[in-house]
Amino acid sequence: MQERNQSLRSQLTNMNLILVITTALLAFAGTMVLTLRMEFQAIDTNLTNSALVLSQLPQVRRVLTGETDADWLTGYLDSTISAVDGIDLILVADTEARLLYSPEAEHIGLTYQGSAWRDILEGKRYVAGAEGLETAERCAFVPVEDEGGAIVGFVAVGIYTRSIRALVGSTVAQFLVVAAAACLLGILLSRRMTRRIKHTLMGYEPDDFRRLFHRQEVVLESLEEGIVAIDRSGRVIYINEAAAKLFGLEDRRAAVGRSAKELNRNTTLHRLLRTGKAEHNVSINDLPGGRVLSDRLPIYQDGKVIGAVAIFRDRTEMTRLAENLTGVQHMVEAMRAYTHEFMNKLHVIHGLLQMGKTDMAKEYIMDITHTQHQAVSRVMDRIEDPTTAALLVGKTSRAAELGIRLILEPGSALSAECRFLPSAVLVTILGNLLDNAIESLNLSGCSLKEVTVTIREDEDGLFLCVEDTGPGISSTVMPHIFETGFSTKGEDRGTGLSLVKELADSYHGQIRVENEVDVGAVFYVTFHGDKGEEEKS
Repeated sequence: MQERNQSLRSQLTNMNLILVITTALLAFAGTMVLTLRMEFQAIDTNLTNSALVLSQLPQVRRVLTGETDADWLTGYLDSTISAVDGIDLILVADTEARLLYSPEAEHIGLTYQGSAWRDILEGKRYVAGAEGLETAERCAFVPVEDEGGAIVGFVAVGIYTRSIRALVGSTVAQFLVVAAAACLLGILLSRRMTRRIKHTLMGYEPDDFRRLFHRQEVVLESLEEGIVAIDRSGRVIYINEAAAKLFGLEDRRAAVGRSAKELNRNTTLHRLLRTGKAEHNVSINDLPGGRVLSDRLPIYQDGKVIGAVAIFRDRTEMTRLAENLTGVQHMVEAMRAYTHEFMNKLHVIHGLLQMGKTDMAKEYIMDITHTQHQAVSRVMDRIEDPTTAALLVGKTSRAAELGIRLILEPGSALSAECRFLPSAVLVTILGNLLDNAIESLNLSGCSLKEVTVTIREDEDGLFLCVEDTGPGISSTVMPHIFETGFSTKGEDRGTGLSLVKELADSYHGQIRVENEVDVGAVFYVTFHGDKGEEEKS
């Protein structure tokens, strides 16, 4: 069975070869029929004309009337057969069909056995196959008349079957040579054409382009960023699903071929067709899909701008992702909680002063200062990285507001320059795990609400552990906790744990979860030396 994945050269060569052979066969058959018909007509004409010439010779007449001896006729006609091409047979017979001449001497004097010689003696002429003593492929029969117009015999001029076969064979051979030359020329031209096509396709096969096109289409459609491309005239040549949503289109295919101005009358994308310069972080505020940032790039071919492509990113989503990835949101929340707690204490102090209880205000200030100093000191003594320490202090305050006790395990330790993770990544992972534990306890009705954090760093790796005393994770939810968008806490959630998993994988870390319903959940994240350090560098 022929392979489906033939190369372009093989496909074109085979196609051209089949086309040439088919054309050659059709032309060969048609032309052979016409050529042979013309050849037979020419043969019939030649035989008839030769027979007419012989019938007009006075010597032939005199031989048939008995006025001249037949010996002269024999020598003359033998030389004629030898000298004239296209004539193999000459017969001369009298009115009784007795042969007075034949190329075969033993036949002279015998009677011609053909069935139609009596019609010839009636003055008819015709061309047909010879019968009787001398059988030929074609033979022209012409009556011979004397000077008074009376028929005294007939002349037959013919050609043998072997001569016809030789003629047909020669004609077929000529056509076969032409067909072979055409096939060879077709192969050479197809190879030259395939080389040019392959050069145009940069060496790829058409199937490669088909697969590449489908892969790119799948990739472009799976992107969260919107993509719109226009041609030299400013008409849309491509728009993906994400861009269609931003522009409020129900069917993105309907936008193809339309002017970019019809999608957004305020667009300046066509400006790149004139300037040929890329534009980055262009703010667009009038799209149905919300506020976006756009990067625009010109499309060049052979040094000329033939179009432009725009990439649209949701500004709100970008900001949220940036905050999650850098840990800024966790730090902001931690500082907000710390500030909120500080404001509550200021209100207490302010109330005591207004009540005139100065001593109590002083004592309260000293107590909270000492308590706060001890809490911060416990964290700072063990966690030398200031960003992580600030996160823990802030989360402790936030947990306290919700009636949750956040405990830093006494054996915890983290250097100022962690060798295994960048500070921002550590804050993102730890912050999301703490948020998950705090929210779980806050939504539960547990009597004991505690979150224990363990951070240990040594020469072999970094170990993080966040343990809570919450309701645990149900067996139906457990398989999905690291899936993006999955959450049991409402819409627009489900990015925290998926981000933790993504960052852990990026830095070759391992995540393990221990869970017991109505007892709590424990998340362990471990990073080991070499791989984590390579990623960090």
